[in-house]
Amino acid sequence: MVRSDLMTDLARGMRAWWVIGLLAALSALAGVFTLPPIDRDESRYAQATAQMLETGNYIEINYLDEPRNKKPVGIYWLQAAAVALTSDAGDRQIWAYRLPSVLGAILAALATFWAGQRLVGREAAFAGAALLATTVLLGIEGGIAKTDGVLVGVTTLAMAALANARSGDRPGWRTALLFWSAIGLGVLIKGPVAPMVAGVSVLTLVVWERKIAWLKPVLVWWGPILTGLIVLPWLISIQLATDGAFLRDALVGDLGPKLVSGHERHGGLPGYHLLVLPVLFFPATLFLIPGAGRMVSALRGDDDRLASAARFLIAWAVPTWVLFELLPTKLPHYVLPLYPALALAAGWGLVELGKAAHWQRLAGWALFAIGAGVFAIFLPYVFITYGNNASWDAIRLAQAGFEGGFQLGLDPYAAAWVFGSGALFLALSAATLTTDRLRPGVLALVFAVLSGLGWQVAARSGAFAEAYAVRLADQVRAARAYSETITGLSPEDIVTASSFTEPSLAFSLGSDTVLGTTEEVLAFAEGRDEPTMLVLDLSRDAELRADLRTEARSVYELRLEMIATEWRPEFSSPVPQEPPWMAADRLRGERLAWMRELGVCHHTLASGTNYARGTNTVLVILFTRCAPEDTPNDPQD
Repeated sequence: MVRSDLMTDLARGMRAWWVIGLLAALSALAGVFTLPPIDRDESRYAQATAQMLETGNYIEINYLDEPRNKKPVGIYWLQAAAVALTSDAGDRQIWAYRLPSVLGAILAALATFWAGQRLVGREAAFAGAALLATTVLLGIEGGIAKTDGVLVGVTTLAMAALANARSGDRPGWRTALLFWSAIGLGVLIKGPVAPMVAGVSVLTLVVWERKIAWLKPVLVWWGPILTGLIVLPWLISIQLATDGAFLRDALVGDLGPKLVSGHERHGGLPGYHLLVLPVLFFPATLFLIPGAGRMVSALRGDDDRLASAARFLIAWAVPTWVLFELLPTKLPHYVLPLYPALALAAGWGLVELGKAAHWQRLAGWALFAIGAGVFAIFLPYVFITYGNNASWDAIRLAQAGFEGGFQLGLDPYAAAWVFGSGALFLALSAATLTTDRLRPGVLALVFAVLSGLGWQVAARSGAFAEAYAVRLADQVRAARAYSETITGLSPEDIVTASSFTEPSLAFSLGSDTVLGTTEEVLAFAEGRDEPTMLVLDLSRDAELRADLRTEARSVYELRLEMIATEWRPEFSSPVPQEPPWMAADRLRGERLAWMRELGVCHHTLASGTNYARGTNTVLVILFTRCAPEDTPNDPQD
């Protein structure tokens, strides 16, 4: 048994709770204040929440002018409360919308510690909760404005209440209160997931053990009523407000397709979640195989308490995991509510590491090394690939007079931060493997936890945060900030129409943003006399892209000719000669006549990567109907 006075001290008293909560907070908060709004789900959730705050309608869920009848209202209410307390809907500060997810990740880690004390002992529970707090997937989901960070928190709380009911320590009514409240909140966050995890676990245990008496503390008559009181008032209200459309759209339009096919191109073969486990469960993978071995030994042993704990963890993780593997639609975060069970198994494996077979230690090292190796390649790749947003289209358009919009080369300060934090992550990972080999126990746990935090810092505060090419919405918002100079309107007052339709743009610019095709955007602008900002996505309009490429190439070649020949007029020529720069301007006027017809008074560009679609693009940004005296550049000059 790998124990130490330090481990005992760390796991003792309130200090353990504070340490676990702090680890979860640090892991989730990495990147919360620096990452831009992420496409597509996070930005849709945040935009729908912003519209709730703007309209005061907290029953219906809308994204721009369309109903969003997919998930229940719980996460929107939590985000709205967080924004109301810390920010303002008009400020569009994405970090405020992410705070409920941060709290959900903290709750998941603390509930894991509580459950673990009832199952595997305080030291193993502390180790497991600390490992869970710093796993890659929990940190990511705990730092973005979606449902899954909060979902794992309330689901783990429900499972911890079941573990407490099972402990035999005369649990009181508070255990039932926590369980049914957590189930109700889980339904309000993401529909059937929380009750499914708890229900499948209970059913598995009842069939396995052929005992039901341990459920008595939570089988109270008022439990389902409490859950109903949490869920039904809003559910009835939304059904009345939408004439029954919410449940129809949520069940038939969203949940149903996920059960029969790879919905929204998110399909995968059985084994998908197991395949990505070495990466997403890092760094807890180091102790997962020894933990699995410890559970098998407990099932074969004579200690009924340990065997009961092993059955509970297996019932929590395995049956629902199999269901998700069989589900045609697969996304990495689907199995997150099962990670606390795996983390407790890993913590159990750590404190009992002396009993692990040598092959189990080797397997743990291999899983850990796979995760570290993937990240060692992935971090520099992301930054080098997306650290600048230059493209040939952007360069050509810049030569043709479209100012701004792209950055050549990597920012040296950002590069130093990314590669420095990446090197620290690798050093911590190497130290983890070394200490686990030479001095297994608390020191290996410390380095494993630090390597998990190191990844969060290197990736989410470093490589992703400094990936300038993915900040298309930020670039457009920066261009809009110039509108006060050229139109006399504040950035918040100018209406934007865009054929770049990613939700991050709608969230960044506001609820009055108009999204559509190039033709729809141009038609919208033609019907307006007020100043308007147009954003045209060249990746979605081959004809416009070809037209602008030709125009840019022609102007650029004429300017090169002017420089190369050092053009001078020949006064003896009987035919008036046209200088190359006049020819360039004339050509631009002919090719971009539609810009003149729209009253374009200023144009610029943004360049980068639409990672949600997997395409590079240039966004042409046009301001129309400006005041006559305020025309900083003109498509004719």
